[in-house]
This record gives sequence, C-alpha cells and structure tokens, in this order.
Amino acid sequence: MAIGAWFATEFDEPASSRDLPALFTSGGDPEVLVVDRVARGVAIVGRVQGASGAVVLKVRTGGRPVRVRVDLHVDGASQGAWSRAASPTRGVRELPRLVMVRAQGTDRAAVLISRQRGRLRMVEAHAWVEFDLHADEVGRDELLIIELADATLPPWAATSLSPLAAVGVRINQVEVVAIEDVGEGKGSGRLTGAPAQHAGLVSAGGLVGARGRGEGPARSRFVVVNASGDAVRCRLRIGTASASPAAIRHPSPNWLRRQKGQTVLKALRVAQRGAGYALFEASPFTRPPHPDQLVVRAASLVDGAECRVATTAETEDVLDVVIERTTAGPVLIGLAEPEAAAVRRRVSELVCQVVELEW
Repeated sequence: MAIGAWFATEFDEPASSRDLPALFTSGGDPEVLVVDRVARGVAIVGRVQGASGAVVLKVRTGGRPVRVRVDLHVDGASQGAWSRAASPTRGVRELPRLVMVRAQGTDRAAVLISRQRGRLRMVEAHAWVEFDLHADEVGRDELLIIELADATLPPWAATSLSPLAAVGVRINQVEVVAIEDVGEGKGSGRLTGAPAQHAGLVSAGGLVGARGRGEGPARSRFVVVNASGDAVRCRLRIGTASASPAAIRHPSPNWLRRQKGQTVLKALRVAQRGAGYALFEASPFTRPPHPDQLVVRAASLVDGAECRVATTAETEDVLDVVIERTTAGPVLIGLAEPEAAAVRRRVSELVCQVVELEW
C-alpha cells in the first residue's frame, strides 16, 4: 500500500505527478507536495530553515531508473539565516559549508560551498549534485524525497568547516530525467575542474555566475569527491586567498535592527572586507607553500573511515592526489600546513583548485 493511502479521505483530490523529464524551479508548483523545514520560494524551490530540510516531489518515473540533478546556492541571505540559527560569537569567521544530500533516506553525494571574498563584497556560490536512483527506489506512490543535512565530519576537519551547514542553503532547482534518455555516463573518465564540478563529480567550494557555471578563483583547502571508483586522482593547484571575514552577527540593540542601523553595519562590513583584502595583497606572508610541505588527508563522509592517500608534487603549485577507498560514497580531502608554517599566516589561508579529475 502506498504511504499516502493511509491518510486519504473521500474529499481529497489526487495529487498530480510530473512526467519525465521533470524540472522543478518553484516551491509553488503543485508537484512539490511537502516541505519540511524549508521555506517555499517563487523563483526557487525553497530555502532550508533548520539544521536539515527536505522537499517531497511527485514524479512519475514509469518504473525506470532516473538521474537527479540539484542546484544548491549560498548567498547573503543564506549567511543571515545561518547567523540567526547558530548565534556565532564575536570573532568567528565565515567557514565553508559541507552539506550532505540524501534521497529516499540514503546518502547520495556531498557538496562543499564557500563564498569567495572579493574586494568589497562576498561572491555567491553554486554547487551541483548529481546522482542516480534505481528503478525500484521511487515506489508506486511516485514520491521523490530530497534532504539536505550536515555531513559526519572527521575530527581533523570538524573545526574548519561550518556547523549547521545546511541552514539557509537555497535549493534553486531539481531536475529528474530518465537514464535511458541521457546515457549511463557514470563509468571511468577524465574532466577538468569546472566541468567536473558542474557534473557533480567533485566539489571545491562552488561555482559562480547567475547559473553557477563559472569556476572563479580557489576558495577552500578542502575538496569533496563524489566520483565512483576504488581509486580517484585529483590534480590540485595550491594557492592562498584572503582570510575569510567574520561571520554576520545579528545585533541585540533595537536601534541597530532598524534600517539606518543596518545600513551602518553593512558599510562597516564592506570597509572590513576591503581592508582585509588590501592587507592580504600587501602582506609578505601570502606566498603559498610548496606542495611537498603539505599534509594531505582523506576520509569517507559516509562511515568516517580514513582513506589511503598518495601525493606527488608535479610543479611548485600543482599537487597530484590519489585516494583509495574501500566503501562507496563521497570522500573529503583536506590540505594542511605543518604547524610551524601555519603560525605565521594571519591575513591569508591555504586554498586549492581542482585542475583535473580522473576516476
């Protein structure tokens, strides 16, 4: 018996299903049946309001395996919603977000989203997720449940990634297509950085632009690999970036919550970002370390198991990383400097950019 049949009455109208290929771009669509801790949007599906959030979509798959593609987005309103929920203390910086994407109650993929710090403003970031569902995973009730939640972080990365990472994240759109219409496309292969991120095979902080297709500069020292295979090779370009600014803190005095007070606070944040960027460009301690000096670790985001890592420094700024895993699922790669070298970094932080992915 379908799940919804237990709650049906004779006055209920049957919910309509969307045929494949299906593209959901608004939370007001009748096929978006239920949202859990997600605020529905008009031009987007919705925005997560709690520690986790889910949307339930009505899709008619016809018993066929499908490929699901989700566009996630972090903007200024995302950070504002996060600060209201997390109530960060003074001095806490805006950290990258690691979000796990689940479907039908199972972990499917993870994304790393980090806004880029510009001269005067923070640049929005998109992240794409893509995964396949077997023919029997969408049952007779034709319900597709997509959930965003925090991932289980390894101890060596827990303090460097944002808590409550899913709060405020936008679900811009969800696309569902039959695999027979687009081909398998999940075997071994090789892609450069931006196409690999747009395909959801790797996530290194997010893409930029109105549709999230531009790569932009590096913004994090972490990389999430969603590509399948026992061994995956990533070529990473090492660099430094201006240290992330302090997280937005909602003021407690009433006068600061008014429009004039908010204008003053925004002007102060712009001035702080500009000063931080200028200090980064003028500082003599912003040169990236040699790849041979870095410590590279990797762990599964499903069970937390450490993955075997082999590294090779190809040039002075390019590092070749090969990870070997025994369980399927997304893997987190983290780069770190030795403690002695990390002490001198005050205005910059280590970042990496995916040059090539081979799986």
